[in-house]
Amino acid sequence: MKIHKPLWAERLILFLMFAALVITQGCKNEAAYQTYQSRTGHRLSIKLQDGSSVILNSNSILKVPHGVHKDSRKVILLGAAFFTVVPGSRLPFVVESADFKASTMGGSFFARAYPHESGRQIEVTAGKLKVEKSYHSDTDNKAELLLPGEMVMLNRTVDLMEKETYPIEERQSWLMGRLKFNNAGLSKVIEILEDWYGVPFEVTEGMKLQHSFSADFRNEPLERVLKVFCLSAHCDFKLEDGMVILEAN
Repeated sequence: MKIHKPLWAERLILFLMFAALVITQGCKNEAAYQTYQSRTGHRLSIKLQDGSSVILNSNSILKVPHGVHKDSRKVILLGAAFFTVVPGSRLPFVVESADFKASTMGGSFFARAYPHESGRQIEVTAGKLKVEKSYHSDTDNKAELLLPGEMVMLNRTVDLMEKETYPIEERQSWLMGRLKFNNAGLSKVIEILEDWYGVPFEVTEGMKLQHSFSADFRNEPLERVLKVFCLSAHCDFKLEDGMVILEAN
């Protein structure tokens, strides 16, 4: 006698088979990458197999494929990093985020794509870099070719990518790890630290916005900078869930 399974049981079996397939495929894809993750307030230096190097900014993730791929030399960025790409490969070096794709045959550039920020930023310091949207735009899918001293700003919310120039020496200060404040107010300090370390700030009531701060740091972690600042500004700080919270004491 043939036994018929209830319809819900058949659907459950099909769902479990599909879920197992998705999980297995996801594990395979994840296993194909080496994942690097920097701690909040700290940078991470990475040397890639082809000789290229990466300075991974605070609070960032870089996924690098294992081995040498025959048709791809692509890495995936979530956060910010400075790339120094050695020439010589027949394949372009590609950095991809959820919003942009940047490719070069050799050179150096800075890329920024934090999930908590609406804007994306790419700056070239050496070589040539092609930048395009990694999604289909209804208005403009034109790629931009960048040379040293040029950059693009991309905002997916308004679907806009603009090419601009910038002073290369500002990025050189970042590379040397020199962070300088000269009578900066609280809002300016926060703006600089958010940009420098890639971490959002929250300020509680009671903080004195008119307080000015002067200091010069070199390759200091975020915690050290915050300790010096709070000693001057009479405040306390907490690092929670990748966010800095400032409180008056």
